[in-house]
Amino acid sequence: MKISLPFLLAILSLAVHAQTQTILENNPTGLKWYQVNTPHFRVLFPEGFDEQAQRMANTLEYIHAPEAKSLGTRPRKISVVLQNQSSVSNAFVSMLPRRSEFYTMAPQDYNFIGTNDWLDMLASHEYRHIVQYQHATRGFNRLFYYLFGNPTLAGMSQVAAPQWFWEGDAVVTETAFTHSGRGKIPQFNLVFKTNLLEGRTFNYHKQYLRSYKHNIPNHYVLGYNMVSYLRRKTDDPEIWGKITARSWSVPFIPFAFSNAIKNKTGLYVKDLYNEMAATYRSEWQKEIDQLKLTSFEKVNSRSTTAYTDYLYPQPQEDGSILVMKQGIGDIEQFVLLKDGREKRVFTPGFVNDAGMLSSTYTSVVWNEFGYDPRWRVKNFSQIKIYDYENKQKRVIGGRRQRYASAALSPNGDKIVTVRSDNDYSNTLVILELFTGKPIKEFANEANYFYSMPRWSDDASKIVVLKTTRQGKMLVSIDVDSGTEQEILPATHENLGHPVQWGKYILFNSPVTGIDNIYAIDVETKQRYQVTSSKYGAFNPAVTKDGKTLYYNDQAKDGMDVVKAPFDPSSWTIYEAKSQADHAYRHLVEQEGRPGLFDSIPQNVLPVKRYSKLKGIINPYSWGFLLTNDLAQITAAVASHDVLSTTSITAGYVYDINERTDLWRAGISYQGLYPIINLTAEKGNRTNDETLEEKKIEFTWDETTVEGGLSIPLLLTRSKYIEQLSVGNSVGLTRVSSFVNTITRNDTLIYKGKDRFVPYRNTTYDYFYTDQLTDGDLIYNHFALTYYRLLKPSYRDFLYRWGQSLSIDLYSTPFNSDFTGNLLAVRGILYFPGLAKHHYLYSRLAFQKSLQSVETDIYTFRNRIFKPRGYGYPRDEKFYTVSLNYAFPLWYPDIALGPILNVQRVKLNAFFDYGQGYGTVYYYNRDANLVQGFATDDTYQSIGVETTFDFNFMRFLPKFELGFRTSYLKANRNTAGGTVFEILIGNIGF
Repeated sequence: MKISLPFLLAILSLAVHAQTQTILENNPTGLKWYQVNTPHFRVLFPEGFDEQAQRMANTLEYIHAPEAKSLGTRPRKISVVLQNQSSVSNAFVSMLPRRSEFYTMAPQDYNFIGTNDWLDMLASHEYRHIVQYQHATRGFNRLFYYLFGNPTLAGMSQVAAPQWFWEGDAVVTETAFTHSGRGKIPQFNLVFKTNLLEGRTFNYHKQYLRSYKHNIPNHYVLGYNMVSYLRRKTDDPEIWGKITARSWSVPFIPFAFSNAIKNKTGLYVKDLYNEMAATYRSEWQKEIDQLKLTSFEKVNSRSTTAYTDYLYPQPQEDGSILVMKQGIGDIEQFVLLKDGREKRVFTPGFVNDAGMLSSTYTSVVWNEFGYDPRWRVKNFSQIKIYDYENKQKRVIGGRRQRYASAALSPNGDKIVTVRSDNDYSNTLVILELFTGKPIKEFANEANYFYSMPRWSDDASKIVVLKTTRQGKMLVSIDVDSGTEQEILPATHENLGHPVQWGKYILFNSPVTGIDNIYAIDVETKQRYQVTSSKYGAFNPAVTKDGKTLYYNDQAKDGMDVVKAPFDPSSWTIYEAKSQADHAYRHLVEQEGRPGLFDSIPQNVLPVKRYSKLKGIINPYSWGFLLTNDLAQITAAVASHDVLSTTSITAGYVYDINERTDLWRAGISYQGLYPIINLTAEKGNRTNDETLEEKKIEFTWDETTVEGGLSIPLLLTRSKYIEQLSVGNSVGLTRVSSFVNTITRNDTLIYKGKDRFVPYRNTTYDYFYTDQLTDGDLIYNHFALTYYRLLKPSYRDFLYRWGQSLSIDLYSTPFNSDFTGNLLAVRGILYFPGLAKHHYLYSRLAFQKSLQSVETDIYTFRNRIFKPRGYGYPRDEKFYTVSLNYAFPLWYPDIALGPILNVQRVKLNAFFDYGQGYGTVYYYNRDANLVQGFATDDTYQSIGVETTFDFNFMRFLPKFELGFRTSYLKANRNTAGGTVFEILIGNIGF
């Protein structure tokens, strides 16, 4: 069996790359933690979350065997952290270290959560990832785990099975075991279905790796369809367990996954995709051919085919329609549609999308994330309001709240919302608009889940979705008395977006397999079907005069806003029909445990306090590792506690370039407001230099200890990403056994302890002031970084507006053998270019360092960028400015077999200017004096950078590679002319 060494080294470097994390995602210091243990799980939870922790411990233990059955494995014990300080609805499983985290605030969007309890859905989905990692620990993968630890196991596992399998298999699991997993929600497949039926049957590479040209659903959607289809085709629930067992046993073999599919099914992965897409396209087309579509009039116009949604239409007093626009090339923004034109009125910050908007008069309310400056896990969900006529924006109800939705009353003086508390309870609340204070809360002793509340047109009622263990129901609540009226009984029909007008309540439902708008007469309880859409109709809204119905209709290039007369006489009486379930019925039958979460035991489990100090030591990586730049081999142990307060590394390092070795240890404690970092290393060093025909080799022993504090502050409050980080560290570098060896043509010229080198055939010696000799250097390093950057769209590769500033100050204020200082200031200004996704930006920098005739001077290394094409100048002062104009040249979507998939070609035209002022000092041996020569010079270059964004070997992360052609103006140190350079950009991990 032949293994490609470069391929293996690359994979190992990817595994190491994933470990690197400067700022840990953690909670406030004062949060107390507890634990509940079962045979297979340790559930960690904050104080006050006991009830849900008990439920989750029982749930996870109960599903341990049935959810793992089809992969033929049983995971060993793992920690599950319940995070109750965040307003983000999410979860993950990580091997760095091995754990899972559930973010426990439930989302309001019915097309995400369905009719499930949020924590049940997370348990089903995330536990399957735990099962996958356990199943992946086999064959050579198991050997890699024993040799290198969790990071390499994770890296090799991700290489040997594509990301679509990981997420698709987990979506299949939640679909099979819950009443409303995403595979049962048609909106989950909406874009994929639309693309197929509109003739956009992309090849496998494009469908998986995505595109900047077309909107392609993420790998969750592809994965669900691929995994579900093959289980349906083979009628074998264990088929993917057999396939992955084969590929995970030999993860270093290229395309092991596709070959494993071929071995078990006779199809390579691209053939399986083609067959799946053709089958679903045929089945979906047959369903659509049987429909009698309702008519409508399109409201918005489109000037481009770039996929764009115009969401949540809200009719305005002047006849315009307010919508939230977003797309492949647009960040979220509120726009007004009228007479075929659109007008942008406001760009919100980071929207916590509740699947709805609400507007009254000229005001609109929505939910937006707010952030704790220091603690990355702690964040909020605020209600924001904007009056686009008066251009006034404010937060309603406070910045540190967890309001999960918002709807304005018809007269615009109150807001109804759902408050999600840290104990998993949720409460329907009415806020007074101007003060933001709660004026009414509705009792919810059973802690049912309320979502998407709306006022009736006369403000006497609130219509809201209510989810219980029996399913979801539509209810109407009397505002004054709090009396609740059941409009539709609890079922597992995924109702959504209720709106009341007169005696009718309109709502969404996918009951027939296609989302449509329905209406129910609250007096007679007669139900009607209002729309019959080809792909899906959503988000109804009725004008104040009751004459026009606006809604969203899915089209080829995104959600359109359409309108139709609000005419109940044209509606069709609803007749109950079974949903087309060919995409998931076989999954439920194969697993044989429908409604698995309906009968969870309620055992009372012992609760113990969890000591963060005891859990600090948690090794997750060991053995030999390779750094990203392939410059160092490390034999080390890395530790990271499950609550993300402490990161520790210790081990041996061999530097490949220097051919030296050293011992290194470091600890970063981030459980306090300031981050405390301490590093130490000891070993031998070497540095090779060339001056004219002389080879200079410096060798020495070095011990370095550095400790410091830093405070990273997240200041985002709007559409701009804003962060400030301030830190200071003090370090000691002790050098001993320093030897300077100078040779010419292998002939020894000098060997000693000085750091000078004979200069040409003169009596002058050149000083290497950036090289320490025997002695101690005690230095101080102050660093400040600030940036404010406009959030980007999917197509943006730079920022259209923004500023960044970085300051580094090195000094030697303490008594030591060397003296030096350096001040470096760097900044970037971003501006929009002449067209969309064009960028004009400028980089500016200034650096000043100490230069002197004294022999104890130490020059800190350069911290600013150089004019492109030149070497780094060593000047006392250096100013530089760069002007750049960047833009996408082409979205080719070209796949060269399975090896290379090129998604985008970019150009950047630049002009760099630099001006240096300084002196180089030489020692005259004959005269026994130091003489200085000015280095003042100007640096100018102009050129073009061409870069390619591509995928390699079908890996989902994107690579960037390109070349630069620069023309340099000659100066005293450079002959000038054309310089060609290879550019290696970021790896998207």
